[in-house]
Amino acid sequence: MLVVGLSWDQIQKVKDKTVKESILAEMQSRYSRNLWSSSFGGTIYDHLDVEFSTESNKIEFSYYTWTSNNPFLTNSLINNFEVKYMTTNYDFKWNSLNTVDNIKLRYNPYKISCKIWEKDESAKNVIIVTRVNDSRDYCFEIKQENCRLIEVYEDKCNGLKNTANLQ
Repeated sequence: MLVVGLSWDQIQKVKDKTVKESILAEMQSRYSRNLWSSSFGGTIYDHLDVEFSTESNKIEFSYYTWTSNNPFLTNSLINNFEVKYMTTNYDFKWNSLNTVDNIKLRYNPYKISCKIWEKDESAKNVIIVTRVNDSRDYCFEIKQENCRLIEVYEDKCNGLKNTANLQ
């Protein structure tokens, strides 16, 4: 019998990585499904809105039909993280910050790109810093031209966090 001893720190790192991977997998799944279909749960939809919020700490997915301003389905399947910080139109070279509390992405079926907006203003990209289980921060970027969530690696993420004075 082989016994593997993991420290509390190592266990926490595995849990944190699992949450990060869940965020990436869920966003990729919705993106891919939207790219190849205009139906969810048997209902044809006009568009999918994805909302990130620092207030609710959720990523919400809402599906709308052509005939209603109310979604026929809204859900969030990702837990154990908080949206710590968001900024739009951020360029890692210039470090120009525009802090926001709420971002929406609008995906139309069969299209690679999406619309990113905060309040009434359109954006070319959004950077999101999430804190997992009160221990580890992960940064993600979404660009308007392809609207895929990608991880921003530690050197850039740390530069962003330092500029934003995140603790």
